[in-house]
Amino acid sequence: MLTSPGTADDPSCSPVIRDHMLAPMTSDHLPAVMGIDALCYPIPWPKKAYESELARTEDRLYLVARLQRSPAEAGAQGLDPPRIAGHGGVAFEADEAHITTLTVAPECRGQGVGARLLLALTLAARRHATSLALEVAADNPAAQSLYRRFGLAPVGIQRGYYADMGTSPDAVVMRADNIHHPDYADRLVKIAVELDCQ
Repeated sequence: MLTSPGTADDPSCSPVIRDHMLAPMTSDHLPAVMGIDALCYPIPWPKKAYESELARTEDRLYLVARLQRSPAEAGAQGLDPPRIAGHGGVAFEADEAHITTLTVAPECRGQGVGARLLLALTLAARRHATSLALEVAADNPAAQSLYRRFGLAPVGIQRGYYADMGTSPDAVVMRADNIHHPDYADRLVKIAVELDCQ
């Protein structure tokens, strides 16, 4: 299940007062993760699916993006845990890495959360595979634009891929090959610099 950054008008996610910190997803994050999914998907992943994926530490990586509070906020709010803004995952399958999910809370879109998550997952993919692939809803051009930024190109259509999720049924299959090459590393460095300047 994949979603994309969009436009946010919620000041609680303003990059002026917050920073996106990535961390490995744990079972403690699942209530927040599933809460985001419930806002984004008519039929989200069940808890057992996440638990099964998190247990596969040898060939899976799942991350959450946390909103780090400013010192002033931390002092005003005590020790409240950082809020989860989004999450993503990647599976390592032979020489191919596969993005399994990338989801950003609706009120936190347009802040680079999805791009930061995808960058971290792609860097991990380069250590395990030579290609990166994913499926994205055919009617989600914003997400497709993000993936093109990372060098993924459409290679096919999977009819009915999302039919059991209650969303637009068809998926565009996108793929980037030779992600271990220096040219692709240069692309990722450029993206990282752009994100740091946001």
